[in-house]
Amino acid sequence: MSALQNVSAQKGDLKDINTLSFYGVDFSYAKVYGAEETAHQFLDAFIRINELFESEPNKYSASKTFGVRSDELFNRQMKQDVDNIPRGELFTDDNRYVVTDADIDEVVARIEKQGDNQYGAVIVCGLLNKTANHGTFTFVVFDQDTKEIIFQQEKAGKARGFGLRNFWAGALLTAMKNVK
Repeated sequence: MSALQNVSAQKGDLKDINTLSFYGVDFSYAKVYGAEETAHQFLDAFIRINELFESEPNKYSASKTFGVRSDELFNRQMKQDVDNIPRGELFTDDNRYVVTDADIDEVVARIEKQGDNQYGAVIVCGLLNKTANHGTFTFVVFDQDTKEIIFQQEKAGKARGFGLRNFWAGALLTAMKNVK
């Protein structure tokens, strides 16, 4: 755990937070294992997964996931950042890849504060393992002014659905429901 982290293990510890700024899913550290689709297809799916928070807010609800009363969605930065993902680094031969605490700190440090909320939240995608049909996601809540992480929990979700976006959105949704 790095200096920027004072991490809680339970989402119940977030009960005093009324509203948070939710930034969507950051795919900058995502790695794909065992898939045949192209990098371009995955990058398109990443943008479209973030759009689900807009088009299906009841189903893909950050406030339910983090156990807070409400959230304000600011996912434009995450959708734009997909263009910065190096296509040659998206795929991996390591089915044990994990996102590190330092990676999480880097994601939080890059987020440009939006909204008037004291706290922000982001979901960081890790390994998308096609052969095992699961994806890993780290759920993070942080103080927007200090960038101190106050909640961090990694969860895996079973991938399912028709089409690339829906398949991995299924993994995300399962992981969102497993945050405790």
